[in-house]
Amino acid sequence: MSTITGTDLMLFYNGKSIGGATSHDLDISIETVETTSKDTGGKWTTKKGRKISWTVNTNNLFSFEATGVGFDTLFDNAINFAETEVILTTKADIDAVNAPADGWTPSTTATQYKGKVVITKLTLNAPNNENTTYTASFEGSGELQKVTP
Repeated sequence: MSTITGTDLMLFYNGKSIGGATSHDLDISIETVETTSKDTGGKWTTKKGRKISWTVNTNNLFSFEATGVGFDTLFDNAINFAETEVILTTKADIDAVNAPADGWTPSTTATQYKGKVVITKLTLNAPNNENTTYTASFEGSGELQKVTP
C-alpha cells in the first residue's frame, strides 16, 4: 500500500485548486435512528443508518494574487449562495513542484471524492506580525460520490 502525502491531496473548487492551501478535511456523518426493541434484549441499543451528510473545510494562506481559486472568488460565491462542485483528489501533475498560474487541476487517474457544495462559513484572519490566512467551510448538497478511474 502506498501512502499519499497531504501535499498531494488537494481540494478543487469548480475544477481549480484553492490557492495557498495548507490543509483540507472531509467529514462524513451518518444520522441514525434507534431500532432497539423488546426483542433485542433492551440492554444495548441498536441503530440503523438513515441520512448521510458531509462537509469539507480548507485552511489557506491569503493573497490578493492567489494561484487558482482565491478568497475573492469564494467570497463572491458565498454571498450569492452559489452551489459549486468540489473534488478531493490528487493534482493532475503530481511531480510538478510549482503551481501553474491558473492553479492545479484534478487528476483523472486517481480516486476522486466529489459533489456539490455551498459555502457556509468564510473567515479571514490577520494576526499582528503573522501570515494572513483564511478558512472556508462547505456543506454538501446531495450525494458525495466516490469516482474510481
